[in-house]
Amino acid sequence: MQKEFDHPSIPTKISEKKIYETYCDNYDSIHYLFVEFQFSWLQQAYRALKDIDKYYILIYLYKENFTELNEIFKVKSYEEFYFNPRFELDKINIIKIAKKLRISKETTRRKILELEEDGILIKNKKSIAVTLKAGLLQKPVNTINSFSKILQYVSWLLYKEKKVEKYYEKDFFVKKIKERFTQILAIFLEYQIDYLLTRKTLVNNDIEMWFIYGSALYNQIMYLKKSEVKNHYQKQWIEEVLNVGDKKGVNAMTISDLTGIPRPTVIRKLKVLLKQKDIYKDPNNLYYISKGKLLTELNKQRLINIKNLSAIISRINNIVFFS
Repeated sequence: MQKEFDHPSIPTKISEKKIYETYCDNYDSIHYLFVEFQFSWLQQAYRALKDIDKYYILIYLYKENFTELNEIFKVKSYEEFYFNPRFELDKINIIKIAKKLRISKETTRRKILELEEDGILIKNKKSIAVTLKAGLLQKPVNTINSFSKILQYVSWLLYKEKKVEKYYEKDFFVKKIKERFTQILAIFLEYQIDYLLTRKTLVNNDIEMWFIYGSALYNQIMYLKKSEVKNHYQKQWIEEVLNVGDKKGVNAMTISDLTGIPRPTVIRKLKVLLKQKDIYKDPNNLYYISKGKLLTELNKQRLINIKNLSAIISRINNIVFFS
């Protein structure tokens, strides 16, 4: 890969259409990076609090804070924000959080109480404060680095296709995201929350179920990557993921190790997925994705996400280059 040119040139705005065309033309390689990013995100989410819904409550509060800063045209760098990452939200309540994250009011109330007991949140009648402890827990260094890899790769593809005049490396994007941290993270977290909530809806609003199913799907997608089959952008994607040669399934212990979710919980939720015919099990107790209703619905969302992710990459790129 060629680095930035030494001679100066003026960046041009990168339209969503250009990103989308590049994404479609190079779907395989970008999609593998994206799948790895999402799987790593869920691993981090579960590892942080052993409860993905609680993690998403916390992430949602950060997103709301960053959005409020954007609305008053105030941008904080990564260093500025984490110098004192405590903040308070006045116009938020349990009903709003529950509705946005598709969690029942009772569950939301219980999980916020647990976050209070852990010293992560302080809830008053009309406000919620996010504490310094939360700031130590939630520094998104891995997220910035991993997403910057995607931005770098798209930058390289745009340059190779002569749609832009420069190629920028990962460290450039990491630096720029940190400089405009709250502005960019508000956009990214809105996308990320909606991305996973859409998939959570496909599995009866059970985010752990999605993570478990996603582990089996991730395994098969990685076998497809090893096979070096190309151009599985539209209709053929499902067939290639299901039928890629030499694939091996994953057992319950491996899924537990990958996700951090206790093995008994993994087995219980796998039984539900088996009953729904969304997965199947071979004689060696290895699990595989089936061509069931869940995969069919997920494939529709996959195609929608190509446009959504292209829009986010375009927005972030244009902030990086023109702010």
